[in-house]
Amino acid sequence: QARVERMEQFQKEKEELDKGCRECKRKLAECQKKMKELEVAEPESGKGELEKLQAEAQQLKNEEKSWENKLEELRKKEKNMPWNVDTLSKDGFSKSVFNVKPEEKEETEEQKEKKHKTFVERYEKQIKHFGMLRRWDDSQKYLSDNPHLVCEETANYLVIWCIDLEVEEKHALMEQVAHQTIVMQFILELAKSLKVDPRACFRQFFTKIK
Repeated sequence: QARVERMEQFQKEKEELDKGCRECKRKLAECQKKMKELEVAEPESGKGELEKLQAEAQQLKNEEKSWENKLEELRKKEKNMPWNVDTLSKDGFSKSVFNVKPEEKEETEEQKEKKHKTFVERYEKQIKHFGMLRRWDDSQKYLSDNPHLVCEETANYLVIWCIDLEVEEKHALMEQVAHQTIVMQFILELAKSLKVDPRACFRQFFTKIK
């Protein structure tokens, strides 16, 4: 909720700056138009009014530059904003290459536990292999070859593995696996936000993050 509110505030600030900049440009264009009309209609008698308009035009130019600088700062800030499901869901993430809908039926704790145990027994070696990958391209290719790994069971196994490694004081290895855990959790959160199956959006995730 706090993240959404921050983004809404940021968007509001951006809209206000855009509006202020447009209004300033409109006033400047209007002022310059009056100056031209005065130069043609009253070249001699209108000198006092012309000087007044020139001063106003200069002030508006300075104001326009100030608005543009503020907008540029905001664009830089936006570029450096941390990624999350809200920012990633906008451009490039609205469509999926797969038309796969997430399962909506609720599972009991017993069913979840059984499903997790069966999944781990079958794919533990593959999950561990994914946990050891370092490069984005390698992770993407491995998940493309093994899309069944893109699920809650993999994320849960990786979390438990991280805890075990930390207990064993294998800190460097734990950090490596933790990185892959976060990648998997991010894909799952993104899928939830977009209301699609995780297998339908992990490729877009890697494309965007690279």
